[in-house]
Amino acid sequence: MLKVAIFNFKGGTGKSTTALNLGAALATSKRKVLLIDLDGQRTLSFGLGLDGQTPTALDWLTSNEPFTPIATQVKHLWLIPGDIGMFRLTADTDLFTPSLKRLIPLEFDTVLMDCPPSLGVASVQAILSSDRVLVPTLCEPAALKGLSEAIALIRDEKPELPVEVLRTRYKPRLVLTREADDMLIESAEDLGYWLLHSVTPENIQVAESIAQQIPVLEYAPDSSGSLAYRSLAKEVAKRWKVKA
Repeated sequence: MLKVAIFNFKGGTGKSTTALNLGAALATSKRKVLLIDLDGQRTLSFGLGLDGQTPTALDWLTSNEPFTPIATQVKHLWLIPGDIGMFRLTADTDLFTPSLKRLIPLEFDTVLMDCPPSLGVASVQAILSSDRVLVPTLCEPAALKGLSEAIALIRDEKPELPVEVLRTRYKPRLVLTREADDMLIESAEDLGYWLLHSVTPENIQVAESIAQQIPVLEYAPDSSGSLAYRSLAKEVAKRWKVKA
């Protein structure tokens, strides 16, 4: 069971959208994929039409009872929904390691944890318990500053953890985007991350699919957004060595 934390210290970089659509794309190859919504804003849960459903991520972390994630409308894709109470989560002990161990008998191939844009208990413990971290980022100066800070925070918590960076809402025609690309390539070695070749574009169908509460792969299967997430799933499956 591969555990991936999706994290960025900056909000608005597409963490929840990435978790939703990457998860759906990985699941199309009959991989068992679990999404865990750790953000009290619950965008991921909303995007799958499961906001307000129980049991939630807070239940999962704070209860020792047997736990069954919710099957989504996407085959082979499950969700542990978010909970507004995650904003108030505190802990003096490791909540994630025992909670993740309780999921092992369910035989998920990949677990994607959608972290809140902060370094609170949920994000820190998710990073510490993960096998690698995926950091979505926009190709603009403010976002790149946030990227360097996010990776520094990850390195402080777990220095050897593999980190991949994904460019989101990508606009290739902008000079600003091309300049940011150069900066990302140059800083990859210094900061110790892998810049993924796949990018996810600025695409209206992706935003519309969230409003319709289904993955873009089902809402607009031939859109540039859908094709991008399929490409991303293929690339990370190879890098992460998850089953085909």
